[in-house]
Amino acid sequence: MATGTPLPPRRSRYTTADRMEASDFLDRAYGARLRLGGFPDAGPLVTLDQVQAGALTVVDFRLASDLVFEATGQDDVMINTVLDGSMVYDSGKAGHGFRPGDVGIGNHPDMKDLVARSHALHLHTVGLPASLLIEVAGRDPGQDGSSWELLSLRPVDGGDGRWRRTIRFVDDLLAEPETAASPLLLGPAARLLAATALTIFPNTAVAEPAAADSLDAHPGTLRRATAFIDSHPDLDIGVADIARAASVTPRAVQLAFRRHLDTTPTAYLRQVRLAQAHQQLRDATPATGSP
Repeated sequence: MATGTPLPPRRSRYTTADRMEASDFLDRAYGARLRLGGFPDAGPLVTLDQVQAGALTVVDFRLASDLVFEATGQDDVMINTVLDGSMVYDSGKAGHGFRPGDVGIGNHPDMKDLVARSHALHLHTVGLPASLLIEVAGRDPGQDGSSWELLSLRPVDGGDGRWRRTIRFVDDLLAEPETAASPLLLGPAARLLAATALTIFPNTAVAEPAAADSLDAHPGTLRRATAFIDSHPDLDIGVADIARAASVTPRAVQLAFRRHLDTTPTAYLRQVRLAQAHQQLRDATPATGSP
């Protein structure tokens, strides 16, 4: 849950035309067993433009050289959109080829035994903490945060287009300094991307509620949850924050809102924020009428 003065996104750029420097940078970024080849005659070998905004990491990555490396698991789930060039993941049993327009998982915490090969690659990459996906899936990270997996590096049919539309919206948000520095926009944007990823990539994180969750979805849970939301509409809060305040799991609080209000916690939060904004406008409007 975000509090205090919002921090602006951290923007950084790295570029080099030096072969040894590029190799060292890529080795640190991707791990051991890395091999570069097919160097261009001129121009930068590597160019990386990165935006770190709250839980989000967004990278525009260009690699003029060919690259072969062993993919090893990282803390974040990395989702790539290939803008130019190509990339192939080979597990020894099956290959996954990605070309311009394709969307796929570039890395995740459990990735191993994959060899990746790229050619003249230009990627748009989004990094999302695995804990955020667990939260958005309605699971309790403290209890079952490790008991899930991504089942495919490729999205379901139609998933590529849905991801590209979502990321265009988030890129536009990050491009505006005022909106990019707002935690009330960054938090929901990160959760929107996480929800989209969980929708388009087959996974075991999204599961049916347990029996205990259904029992906990009673009016008392709803009262505690709504009281917390009503008291904190100006903070960046998500379902996990609301569930902790109500002393139940995220699934239980989602069930409580659906069962008793026919809505979701985030939709209720939006309603409270809109009502607050409306009241602030009313309070700021000078009174009219005759003396």
